Amino acid sequence: MRTVYSYARLILTSCFFLAGIALQTVPSAAAVNREARDRERLLQAVPAEDRAEWVRLRDREDAQAEASVRLFGVLIGGVGLGAALFEAAYVSARSSRHCPLDTR
Repeated sequence: MRTVYSYARLILTSCFFLAGIALQTVPSAAAVNREARDRERLLQAVPAEDRAEWVRLRDREDAQAEASVRLFGVLIGGVGLGAALFEAAYVSARSSRHCPLDTR
């Protein structure tokens, strides 16, 4: 039963690793176009004298949000990779002939 749990943990940690990689990818072209249309719509509601400051603040907020998502991706991917490697080593040790973990 331990081996089944190990394989389940290996699959789960591999999913964490892949999720971390997925968070590193850039947004799709459709998402970029949608954001540009949304930004234009919001920009027209801002008075002309405040537009430069509004754009600067909006760019800073967007950059901070993107950086935090990428940092979270690095963290979750790193934890997933480390745990997946640990589980792979454990499963490999369990399936070898002379596994020290099998001594009872």
